[in-house]
Amino acid sequence: MSPRSPREISVLVPPDLAPLYPDDPSRIGPYLVLGRLGQGGSGTVYAAVDTASPSADDRLVAVKVLTSPELDSADAYPALGRRLRALSGVGSGRVVVPLAFDSDANPPWLAMPYTAGERLSHFVTKRGGLGTGKLIALATGLAEGLSALHARGVAHGSLRPSEILLESSGPHIMECAVVASPERMRGAGATWLSPERFRGGAATPAADVFAWGAVVAFAGTGRLPFGPGEPEEIAERAARGAFDLTGLARGLQPVVGRSLDPDPDGRPSLREVIGAVIAVWQAQNAVEGGGGAAGSPAGGASAVPDRDELARIMEREWHAVEPPARVPEVIRLEGRMANRRPARVVFLAGSAALALALVGGGVWGVSRLVGSDQGDALASGASGEGSASPSPVAEQDPLTLVVRFDPAEQESPESGPWVYTPVDREDEPVRGRGIPSHTAWAEQWDVAGEPGEAVIAPDAEVLCAKFCAAPEHLFIDEEGRGTWELTGSDFVDYLSWGPVVIVEVTFAEADGEGDEGPREIVQVTELFTD
Repeated sequence: MSPRSPREISVLVPPDLAPLYPDDPSRIGPYLVLGRLGQGGSGTVYAAVDTASPSADDRLVAVKVLTSPELDSADAYPALGRRLRALSGVGSGRVVVPLAFDSDANPPWLAMPYTAGERLSHFVTKRGGLGTGKLIALATGLAEGLSALHARGVAHGSLRPSEILLESSGPHIMECAVVASPERMRGAGATWLSPERFRGGAATPAADVFAWGAVVAFAGTGRLPFGPGEPEEIAERAARGAFDLTGLARGLQPVVGRSLDPDPDGRPSLREVIGAVIAVWQAQNAVEGGGGAAGSPAGGASAVPDRDELARIMEREWHAVEPPARVPEVIRLEGRMANRRPARVVFLAGSAALALALVGGGVWGVSRLVGSDQGDALASGASGEGSASPSPVAEQDPLTLVVRFDPAEQESPESGPWVYTPVDREDEPVRGRGIPSHTAWAEQWDVAGEPGEAVIAPDAEVLCAKFCAAPEHLFIDEEGRGTWELTGSDFVDYLSWGPVVIVEVTFAEADGEGDEGPREIVQVTELFTD
């Protein structure tokens, strides 16, 4: 293997990293942005490269750009800086804390360790309520994480299942940087808001205990503890203490019920919560002789397990929850373009199986919308029989065709050649009726020739309309032709996972020596409609 350029580094990235949008940043602070990890009410999280890290395992970080409504006022920034400094000192593996941050940036951002896993909300929705062992491990881990936050003077304020990440070492509390306002939480988050928070009160440790109880009740039963309904209905039940813990592990019902007390003063402290949950765990495992710390009080309310004991609970109950393995990529550090991903080179490591896994990364740009009112002219040469044959290129073969690429038809989506079908249409695309799905758009085009095969030059010019997979984004000119610039390599990535597309392709000119084999595509323009 040839030596790597000093301007290239290897990074382990998620196999399904989403592409950047056109207006996404290319750098955030010292970090080189690779793709999107998620977006929520408080901002957007990006996968990024810490180029200063000496280890490929540690180079990938999650960088969040904070754009929440709570930061609309300039007065919020000093408090944000103080909160981020406090979070940086939280010493718990149960909380995702900042590695670095800039609260004075516009917009402010923070970098965090990259952590893969599944959100508790998704996990429970798919699998139902947790078994007792996992539930006890979850309850203990969340209480330990909240306790660590409170020790630094930080109340989470908006704990809910969607902000809890599960992986092989247990739960991790996320979204700690900005406290969601009661106004923002009252909608979908009403179930997790204590009565005093719903009325507009500040985030407090007692409010976090209430949220802990609601989350544990949901995780243990698969149901909302105050039932479904409008936010005001849920809040009214919470204010009356009208919760339903039917189906929750019997030993946990007393401490969860106390946590859901409408009166903040009636709720237990987190020290009591941890002790009570551990006591349930010890009782569950007494017959096996494997769990509790020797000499723990029988009631458990004052037993405070050390971190080694908590770690054993996590390891025992969550070891099978493994995130997808990351895959290696080589990132070029030079030649960066504005709002574009850095160039990527697949690091094969000598394994065909690994090469297949790498393809799942998808397209790393963002999409623009396209439609074509030149279909008749562009496809006029495609109606002759054999015009799209993969056999030797004849002189009469057109250099430009409108074709359909269907990823489902590709036998070798990673290496090609790639199958295409010439298409045409008799009418003009209708504009202004809403963006159709890829499938609905493709159905408007008629087959106009026999399928053919082509190779796609890695540096082919690609103008994307919608295939770049940016939700709600469409990038077309007045003729319905794509305008977002990508490369042939990006388009090849897309053909391993995306839906069917209609594109205008331009082939390389024949050299006149009768070369056999698939034709080479040097330009791709997606056609779409709005």
